[in-house]
Amino acid sequence: MRAYTVSLLLLFLPFSIFSKGNVYVQSNKAKLLSQPKLNSDGILLKQGDVLTPITEQGLFVQVRWEEKTGWVSKLFVSPLPPGNQMKLGITSNSSEAVVARQRASDFTKTAAARGLSETQKMRVRGEGDLYDFESLRWLESVPLLIDESSSEKKNTQLSISNQSSQTFLSKELTVLGETKAEVKTGRSLAARLLKKYPIVKDYEFTRYLNSIATKLGAVSSRNDLEFRVGIIDSKEVNAFSCPGGYLFITTATLRKIQTESELAGIIAHEMGHVILFHNGEFKDSNLFVDILASLLTPPGSEVVNSTMATALDEMEKQFFETGRDSKLELEADEASVGLVSQIGYSPMGLSSYLNTMSKSEGTELIKKTHPETNLRIAKLVYIETSVSLEATPMVSDRYSEFKKRIPNETK
Repeated sequence: MRAYTVSLLLLFLPFSIFSKGNVYVQSNKAKLLSQPKLNSDGILLKQGDVLTPITEQGLFVQVRWEEKTGWVSKLFVSPLPPGNQMKLGITSNSSEAVVARQRASDFTKTAAARGLSETQKMRVRGEGDLYDFESLRWLESVPLLIDESSSEKKNTQLSISNQSSQTFLSKELTVLGETKAEVKTGRSLAARLLKKYPIVKDYEFTRYLNSIATKLGAVSSRNDLEFRVGIIDSKEVNAFSCPGGYLFITTATLRKIQTESELAGIIAHEMGHVILFHNGEFKDSNLFVDILASLLTPPGSEVVNSTMATALDEMEKQFFETGRDSKLELEADEASVGLVSQIGYSPMGLSSYLNTMSKSEGTELIKKTHPETNLRIAKLVYIETSVSLEATPMVSDRYSEFKKRIPNETK
């Protein structure tokens, strides 16, 4: 049997996945704009419309649509066709999966007689030393519920309406193979982070963070993903974004945040990396070998093949040493403003937080792996002038209720 591999392509240099072919409208907020600005006039597009990219400018891509030319925000389009949402941590029970499991089971019966030396490459490499899937499964167990406090009901209804409008697209659709491959990689990277930093198992605080991420995700192009936010215990001021929708914020960062708008701005920045495909392009994996590998691993363990492990090494290096390209970080900043302003948060939340962070201790890592903070703030101040909140009800600020729950700093 050929060695188990997931066909996975990851690009870590600046690139544009939007220039490789057609893009698909994924949000009912998408407009064909006359200028590359969030507040520009435009023609409303329909979910599922196919657009042909021409060029890019920051967070916007110039496209051709039905003999018309204009600009569209990358927050509302995707290079992936419409697909159903991938439930994080849920194993597929489709008929295809059942057949693959039977085939894999039959294979193990004959392989057992020949020895399983080949399968050693399929097992988790150093799981006890590198991964904490148990903590990850706890995070995945926290329900994704939108907070329905009275002051936010209208925003909740808007988010649910946006999700409901996807129904006509998703009734006959399956989860995209590319989405499955992205989530599989993201789970493993998240488990690595949780081995390095202990997760804070505060159920209510985590559910609150996830309610913000759910509302932000509902107005983005990545309706194929669930977004989950976990709290990790660290003295470093930082936040992390893993492929597939796994996001993490350190306790040191939460202590610096003053308002829910700042919190939403940070979450939206990390989501921006996922929404804008800053981790590269993920190719579909083979269901048969995925299930075969899971059958051959010890009970309770997870499969991380050698190809994926190499990619995880590179992503982990970005987290702690090299950082992403500065253009991608600035694009995620711009995405943050675009996302938060749609659901009623101040567009100035992220710039306000960065101003506080620039004067704080424990910021060596984030400053090492991100563009110069004053440059980020200056660009954000310019972008903030291009959004309007006139038609969006403001979100009530509940962060002070949760900030008191942050664990005391460990010595």
